[in-house]
Parts: sequence; C-alpha cells; structure tokens
Amino acid sequence: MKHFDTLTNYRAYEVHNFQIETLQIRSQCLKDNPLKDSATRFNPLLLPKSKGPWPVVLVLGGFSGNAPFYFNAKFNEQNTVQVIDQACSRGEAPEALYVFVDALTTWGGAQFLNSAAVGNYQDYIMTEIVPALSHYPVSKDPKEWCVMGGSSGGYGALQLASLFPEIFGLCAAIAPDSFFDASIINDLYQALPVWEKYGQSGLRVLEELRSGKLTKFRNWHSLLNAFGMSACYSPKGSSGDFHFPLDPRTGNKIVEIWQQWLEKDPVHFLPKRQDALRNLHALYLDVGTKDNFHLQYGARQITGVLTAMGIAHDYVEFDGNHFDIGERRPEVWKWLTTYWRK
Repeated sequence: MKHFDTLTNYRAYEVHNFQIETLQIRSQCLKDNPLKDSATRFNPLLLPKSKGPWPVVLVLGGFSGNAPFYFNAKFNEQNTVQVIDQACSRGEAPEALYVFVDALTTWGGAQFLNSAAVGNYQDYIMTEIVPALSHYPVSKDPKEWCVMGGSSGGYGALQLASLFPEIFGLCAAIAPDSFFDASIINDLYQALPVWEKYGQSGLRVLEELRSGKLTKFRNWHSLLNAFGMSACYSPKGSSGDFHFPLDPRTGNKIVEIWQQWLEKDPVHFLPKRQDALRNLHALYLDVGTKDNFHLQYGARQITGVLTAMGIAHDYVEFDGNHFDIGERRPEVWKWLTTYWRK
C-alpha cells in the first residue's frame, strides 16, 4: 500500500483552503540590474480551491525580509500561510489569490521602486507579475485587487496604490516607512562615520557588505538600512553607486539630496496624488503607538493628509511596536472580508 504522495511544491505543514504554486518570473525588468541580483524570481501563490473569478492580494515584504519567507515553517508558532488558511476557515480572511512578491536584493530590498542603483522593481511588479496573474481566473475589477504590506511593504503598498489605482483599488499599509526626518535619521547618523571611513563611496560600502565586513558591525542593520535606502532614494548613475544625504564633516543634511528623499516620503508624495487616491475603493492604515522607528508620527501625518483631502480611509493605532507587525496582518484580512464577503 502506498503511504506517500509527491507534492508539486515543498511545504512542511497542511493547507486546507488553498493550493500552493510558484509563479516564476524570468524578469526582463531586472535583467542586468546594477547589483547583479538574480533576474529569475520565485513568487509563491495561494490559490483558492473555489472557482473564480478570485480577488487578488499582493503581499509585499519588509526590508531585509521577503514575502516568500512567510512560507517558512516556524518553531512553536504558525507562519503567515497557516494563519491565513485558518482565518479563511473562520471567515476572517477572504478566499483570494495571495501573491507573495519576491523582491529581495543585496541591500535587503528595493522599496518596490525603480532605482538606477538597485533595479526596476516597480516595473517588475507592474509589467511582469501583474500581467502574469491573468493566467489565473482572477477578477478584473480594481475593487477586488489589494496591495498590502508592513514597514517597507507598507511603503510599497502606498506607492503602488497611489500610482496605479486602476489596478489596485484597495491598499493596506501597516507601519509604512514615512516621515523620514524622524524614522531613519538616527540610522543615517549611525552610518555617517562608516560612510566617511569608506571614502564616501557607495560602491566601496557595497564591497564591504558583500565581503561580510559590514554585517560584523554591532549596529549592522542600522547601517544596512541607511545605505540601502540611499541606494533606493538617491542613486548615483547606473553603476550601483549612490549619494548619501548627510555631509560627513558637519552632519548637516545635503539639501538637494535630502530633497530627493522627501519626494519619496509618503508624507510628501501623497498630497500630490490626490486624484489617484480618490479613485481608491478603500484604504487601511495601521501603526503601533510604540513604534521603534517613530513611524506612528508619520502615520498620523498621513491620516491627517488624507482627512484634509477628504479621502475616506480606516486608521488604527494599536498598543505595540514595530516588531508586532506580523500580528496585525490578520486585521487586514478581516478588513478585506468586509469588502469581499460572498
């Protein structure tokens, strides 16, 4: 008697409401990217067992993480996929096609932007992943497409939804990167002596990262954040080099470079996208009152901006910090069921 089955996709746990597949993209947008990161990307999918057309949830990961990692089995706790599956059984998560975007880079992420120093990750999502989903029986109604994420993923959700409301009618952002004057300034000052030590060269810093020397610093994650964001927000040419926004001698902000950063700060770019925001069907914003990167202040400014523009949205502050983001995703799924309940 046969006591085994061969599975299409490896997993170490049961999923009852979905099938698991992987959308492999041989990306032309990421081909020849300056970091020489792989252009072949593996985006895991949760496919409902029900008939379509299905709503779509595009899940974006945080910095130095990657949404496909949410499939990893965990010790003594359930992973994101298991939580979605069980929430779906309770009617607290929608039956939808969940797409876990593979966007990890050498720097830890790309903020889901196009950057000459990192790669064209916005184009990769919008011109390669999104069209590829038409292979499945998905809804064509933007009101049934959501982009969501936390931290950098929340930042990406705000970026994509406010640029492409004709694709993503719903947006959910948990503790999105914002208000750079408070959220990243500490990491920038921690990185400034290292920037000076390495001759103010992004390429030199990149070499140190690849050699493993950068991650031997006690504050290596702050350094990675500061330099990685510099590569995303203020690239210098197409070689992988970048500008740093602080003067290494005085510590003052370099005005023209900092302005490039502010143009990519949701507190600053969202007011300029009022028409697009008005086309969204729904928007959810969530943040902890004790966020380790002070992102509650950015979120409060964002909700203030949205309110002033008359943009309807749901805003929640929870009693927790930045590392409680994983516990907030089920709140997004519950929110989605209020729009997609069948």
